[in-house]
Amino acid sequence: MVDGAEPVDVPPVVGEALAEVVSILGRGRPVRVMAENVELSTGEAAAILGVTRPTVVKLMNDGVLPYTRPNSSRRVALHDVLVYKEQRSRARREALDELTADAIDMGVYDEAIRRGRQPSDDQLGA
Repeated sequence: MVDGAEPVDVPPVVGEALAEVVSILGRGRPVRVMAENVELSTGEAAAILGVTRPTVVKLMNDGVLPYTRPNSSRRVALHDVLVYKEQRSRARREALDELTADAIDMGVYDEAIRRGRQPSDDQLGA
């Protein structure tokens, strides 16, 4: 209830989003809420992706991130940045799963578990 107003039913998706915001704030991290159709500067996109601004420009030049140029600066849609971020995360998870499967196939993973430690780079063939 806000300012004595009547309670309002909150859709589950809104409740989940608010729970995520509270969780992030609880870890001392900042939260910014914005519409998905917002256009970002290269610096803002870089901050969301955790990369440098020149890396974002390279992604744009390589055709990985679509952009517009309403004036002399490039703009990228938040939606496109979030899609790229999810694709990058998925690719990383798949690569990690593949490395783990290789370690299991070689017996390195099981040996490390028996010893109670992580496999070393030497054991993984790196």
